[in-house]
Amino acid sequence: MSSRIVKNNRIAALLFISSILAVCQVPAQDISLESVQALEEWRWGVISYNDGLPGKALLAMERAVTLNPTDPGIREWLGRAYWRSGMEDAALKVWDRLADEGLASNALQNRAEQLRRRLSGEEEIPVDDEWIPLVAFHGLEDNIRYFERPSSARSSGDGSGSLLVASYAGGEVVRIDANGTLEDRYEGGLEGFDRPFDILPTGDGRLLVSEFQADRISVLSLSGYNRGYRIETWGKTGRNDGEFLGPQYMALSPGKDFVYISDWGNRRVSKWSLDGSYILSFTGFEGPAGIACDGERVYVADSLKGSIYVYDPSGNYLGPLIEGGLNNPEGLSLLDGDLLISDGNELKRVNLLTGELSVEASLGAGEHRITSAFTDENGNLAVSDFNANSIVLLTPLSTLYGGLDVTLDRVRGDAYPDIVVDVTVRDRRGHPISGLDASNFRVFDGDLSLGQPEIDWSSSEDNSISLVAVTDLSGSTADVESLVQGVNDLSSALNSVDSFSLVGAGIKSVVHDVSPEEGLDEFKLLMEESIGDRPVQWDEALRLATTRIAPDRNRKAVVAFVNRLPSSTSFDRYGLVEIARMMANNGVTLYPVYSKPEVTSRELDYIAAQSGGKPSYMFNPEGSAAVVRELRSEGVGRYTVTWQTSRSSGYGRTFLPVSLEVIYINKSGRDESGTFAPLQ
Repeated sequence: MSSRIVKNNRIAALLFISSILAVCQVPAQDISLESVQALEEWRWGVISYNDGLPGKALLAMERAVTLNPTDPGIREWLGRAYWRSGMEDAALKVWDRLADEGLASNALQNRAEQLRRRLSGEEEIPVDDEWIPLVAFHGLEDNIRYFERPSSARSSGDGSGSLLVASYAGGEVVRIDANGTLEDRYEGGLEGFDRPFDILPTGDGRLLVSEFQADRISVLSLSGYNRGYRIETWGKTGRNDGEFLGPQYMALSPGKDFVYISDWGNRRVSKWSLDGSYILSFTGFEGPAGIACDGERVYVADSLKGSIYVYDPSGNYLGPLIEGGLNNPEGLSLLDGDLLISDGNELKRVNLLTGELSVEASLGAGEHRITSAFTDENGNLAVSDFNANSIVLLTPLSTLYGGLDVTLDRVRGDAYPDIVVDVTVRDRRGHPISGLDASNFRVFDGDLSLGQPEIDWSSSEDNSISLVAVTDLSGSTADVESLVQGVNDLSSALNSVDSFSLVGAGIKSVVHDVSPEEGLDEFKLLMEESIGDRPVQWDEALRLATTRIAPDRNRKAVVAFVNRLPSSTSFDRYGLVEIARMMANNGVTLYPVYSKPEVTSRELDYIAAQSGGKPSYMFNPEGSAAVVRELRSEGVGRYTVTWQTSRSSGYGRTFLPVSLEVIYINKSGRDESGTFAPLQ
């Protein structure tokens, strides 16, 4: 969807770069007034970049390069400003020229190579990527018992990067952090657990625990003064409806309003609501085991028959999925749209479209029994090896050797000599790495290690949100008022610590800041002046919304409430690709919310995919507030670290370089940036 305006903008940027590169052939001259002015523009460009103002940074950097086109530091930062503004082809051209001249650091060359591979459409991650062991957490290490006979290990689901482990023989639930350090033990209160088998975070601050020997489901609180304590139980021993004889595996429905529970002794699967009410059961099994839900289908493993069967949410039998090729299928989970099966010492994968069965990973020879395997928040598979008394983290081979993607988002020297850095850590597949602590970070001054910084803030411990709601003002007043209902639903899910802004998207967009507690009356008055049957300039509205929250370190998202399909000119001013990459490179996620099922935009869905969001329909049962719940529960891998520099500030005119390395188990990555101290 190229337009003449967008093409002209790209051509102008590339012509500007070409003219600068041509000047770079001229030998460096003595210090001049232009050089001094260039350094001043560069200083303000660096400060604007670190303040989260890519537009101002780009203007300053272009002026600086015009004044001094031979300075490699200024040219590198011009590329950074292009990249942050979404103009990635221009950034790559600048960085490649520096590399050709031998003036690019290893960190800059690595970043340029990553960008080149993505822009060229090369598949950096192989489709058939192999899973290999990253680390194993053993139940008994150095005579310390962490857990015993783990039957299930799942992500805590709170963005902390932690794992919850059901210690079947130990009679407790154990919480371990991303580095494998024991954080907490949940014993359920005075009564304790009797053979806890599976654990299931519900997403609302509760944890379900199936107790195989006690024939019940215990509900634990994961917050407040009673964290880790049982607050209620479901079911009792028996064969009647709502009773159990050895409950094992559990799975939430896609809407997270029901839970399915395999009942080994009664040879059935029971469906319960999350308020503890029994709904129904379906039978026909010899050894019901793992359960997984995908859309309107419920998959159940029968470990004695070696089969996988399919049911609808009402318990109606739809037929077999797999009846051969399995030995002792137990735990089930979903992996990228396919079904993952724990089967002895192997993990097997079923393509749900074709029914093709393949071996996904293996723990090798030995007395292994995989009872469950679930993805954690850091892009790994957490595999419970019941017989080996261990939790094995499997990771894609490409991410192990590709290392970590470390991005220094902001570097501040306002409190010199204290240096404060906001950093985002991901693996090569883009999975954020959550749950890191100070031991995972190393600060460098050139090649000299300065040791560990202090962790000042972590998204793993703070799930506050910076949110902008963009409202489509095209159409009638009634059309827009229906969208405002969705905005109200969205704002009702926010907390007082969250930030909330509103953008009215018309021919010209406006932004309005409100606190989550405020009403929308004032904004409605502003919107009434702009409502009309006119096309929306979506690139301008999304750019304005992104700029509003780009400096924040919280979870950042733009929710676009859409009345009508974007017009053919909706992305003519800044460009579709540029807006998508600007949002992604500033850590801002787009969630399009459509007023009608038939109203969907390929352009907005493309930006959502590029930035990590997804589209939805405003009148879905879960409502637009589901976006807030999803944002809070997902990891973003963002941290604020601080340390003191020994470098001279130069009265605020000397560049203070920063280099930060992150080490997560057997993966590492590094990035470089810098800042200036305040002028003196």
